[in-house]
Amino acid sequence: MTLSRTLQSRAGGLVDLFGRNRLGRQAIWITAPLVIQMPIRLASSITLTHLLAPEMFGVMTLVVTLRTGTELLSDVGIGQSIVRSPRGEEKRFLDTAFTVQLLRGLLLAVGMLVAAGPIGRLYGKPELTPVLLTTSILFVLTGLQSPGLFMAQRRMWLRARAIYDVGCTLFQFVFVITLALVMPSVWALAWGLVGSTLFATAMTYAFGRKYWPSLAWDRSSAREILHFGKWIFLSTMIYFAATSTDNIYFVGALPLAVMGVYSIARTIADLFDQLGQRAGSMLLFPKMAALGEERREAAGRLRSRRRSVLAVVALGVAAAMAGTDKLILLVYDERYHFAAFMLPLMLAGVWFRVLGSFADAMLMGCSRPGPGAFANGAKFLILIVGLPLAVGHVNLFAALLVLIVAEVARWAVLAPVLQQERLATVTDDIALTALAVVGVVVFKLIAGTVGVALTFSEWWALGQGLHG
Repeated sequence: MTLSRTLQSRAGGLVDLFGRNRLGRQAIWITAPLVIQMPIRLASSITLTHLLAPEMFGVMTLVVTLRTGTELLSDVGIGQSIVRSPRGEEKRFLDTAFTVQLLRGLLLAVGMLVAAGPIGRLYGKPELTPVLLTTSILFVLTGLQSPGLFMAQRRMWLRARAIYDVGCTLFQFVFVITLALVMPSVWALAWGLVGSTLFATAMTYAFGRKYWPSLAWDRSSAREILHFGKWIFLSTMIYFAATSTDNIYFVGALPLAVMGVYSIARTIADLFDQLGQRAGSMLLFPKMAALGEERREAAGRLRSRRRSVLAVVALGVAAAMAGTDKLILLVYDERYHFAAFMLPLMLAGVWFRVLGSFADAMLMGCSRPGPGAFANGAKFLILIVGLPLAVGHVNLFAALLVLIVAEVARWAVLAPVLQQERLATVTDDIALTALAVVGVVVFKLIAGTVGVALTFSEWWALGQGLHG
């Protein structure tokens, strides 16, 4: 009877966590879209690598990096302002935010049209210019997105946002694969990006419900957005430098074919990183902002839940590091097999990136965006010094190790600040990292022994010449 009661109690606890408990339901809506999106994106990556050459992915990596960087370098925190401001649901405030967003998009589009030619000449790759000219319209399309998307984040409409994300991913998958079959060139990727962004922009208006944005300018609203946005601007500017330095540097320093293989490995690694980013932006940030000063009373409970969630993530990343190498060898074209050596190293960096994303989101919810800027600055300094030294004087393997060190540096800046807020401790994260390391060793030994993954020696031999 005692065993029966224990089992019933544990079962009831699981039901309460994942069924009746609101946080449990929110966690499900955070993770469910990624569980659906990951196989879709993986299938898209596999299919496209069979249809297109690595050089095409190298070109698009730079295009996407420049597009993302241009948007981040001009980010004034419009979405964050809507989420955190007490006026975040006033029509005047939302319309002003939409106007600022659209003006920014138009200016960025004009800037890219002017810069496309010089960028192509700078990299010595004239094929970049027409692709950059075509994709400049992306800035206008994102500028037209409805603030309803940020309202959904503010109100934590996680189910609606999950449907939006999965729908956009499915459309992009079908659209880009169709284009690649019709025109197996870099233009399939370029027009696929434009078409999927247009679809995503149209879908943001499903969140508006009774709200439809219009052009307006309220001075106090604009002042509030721009005042809060000064830290966001600095943080995102450094964030771009920290997260894109590898792409920008490698495109110029490596052959496009090698860059294309690297971009495939990074795309897969980023699928795991997106879980941390999504949980941070869609759950931790708005929840912390809503708690306000009450977060100090809830700090112990928040710390415990953070530990539990990150323990699951640690084991997931460990399993991915141990087993994804064989998967790449089985499903990807042999031109991309070198990604099987790169990916586990990149996933090691992803683990520290997830720790940093959790910390950054929680501190943002505490109205402390400054530490995120300093953390990204530390990461950027290591990359800007370390990557040229590694590639120029050692090898690409050393460069991949520099990427890991840079993520550790970012976490090392954020962790003590989060500890000051009593939301985590450095000891917590060290223990979680130890769990991830043990998980990698155990999973690798088991998977390698039964043949579902490469053994350590087989994986090391795959990178022969890179680390020799």
